[in-house]
Amino acid sequence: MNALRCLLDTPRLCIWYDPVNDWLYNQWLGYHDDVSVLACTQAISACLRAQPCPKILSDHSQLSGNWLVASPFVGQQGLAQLATQGVTYFAWVYSPCYADRLAMEQALSYSLAPIVNIFDNLADAYEWLQRFPGQRSRVEAGTACASPNTSPPSQADHPALFS
Repeated sequence: MNALRCLLDTPRLCIWYDPVNDWLYNQWLGYHDDVSVLACTQAISACLRAQPCPKILSDHSQLSGNWLVASPFVGQQGLAQLATQGVTYFAWVYSPCYADRLAMEQALSYSLAPIVNIFDNLADAYEWLQRFPGQRSRVEAGTACASPNTSPPSQADHPALFS
């Protein structure tokens, strides 16, 4: 992943835009709970408004913690919000932490869009995501992407990201 442009760099979440593949790469770091996962979900949406793209590679390989209580929200609203913002394909890389795997699978049971696949490693997720064209989700019909002047989330807006 060369030539990535950093959109957000916090102790819990780093988000880069990959212009070669036209996707966001989200790297989740350290301990997460329900509160931090909800804050990170909002941060990803804000970064997507700043840099619209049709695919997301979400890497939980360095995540620990338990966010099972937030999984219905992530599945029903978080992923749906990404679809309305134009995300068509979402590759999710498992954490070695069993609680994260369980929360991911529960979140998917609530999700209708975008198309999501879960992987044990980053390389397989990357390869899967590259197979798909960079077309925006049809769920976005009638919604406008944010202007290029939209900025990523700040510490004041999302303190759980920075703690």
